[in-house]
Amino acid sequence: MGPRGEKSNDGLFRTIGSLTVFLGAFSYAWLRLKTKRRSSSPFVRLLVKWFDKLHKYTGYSAIVLIAIHGTYFLTQAAIKRETYTGIAAFALLLSLGIYGFLIRRVPYKHMQKIHFLLATAFAFAALLHAGGTAIMATLSVVVFWGIVWLIEQKSKPSED
Repeated sequence: MGPRGEKSNDGLFRTIGSLTVFLGAFSYAWLRLKTKRRSSSPFVRLLVKWFDKLHKYTGYSAIVLIAIHGTYFLTQAAIKRETYTGIAAFALLLSLGIYGFLIRRVPYKHMQKIHFLLATAFAFAALLHAGGTAIMATLSVVVFWGIVWLIEQKSKPSED
């Protein structure tokens, strides 16, 4: 037993869950960046390219890591309120990954909107499940979007 009556591996698997929330936040940040492909800032355009390439990998990594996190806690811990919100978050993330995989393969015009709605639902489920970690990840995304906006404002040509 570790501190506060936790099993010795609980900390590792909690960290995996926290990492998953931040990977999800990274992927969610793409939602705003993808509209910046023609930004006047070369740095923002570079960010767009990186996020475009990485957002799929961070999303799929989040699914794998959350499966590891969830499997551990479902098999090693007592069922608590957090268990149900975690299962809901996992189901949303898995659905999100499936839709992300299908977006380019299935010609259905609402696929991107459904993908966005699932991402937002996952964000809310993560907030309920992970609490402070998800709040920090969400605030990180908002701050990142604000920084990107500031960079774009600085790079716009002046109207003189």
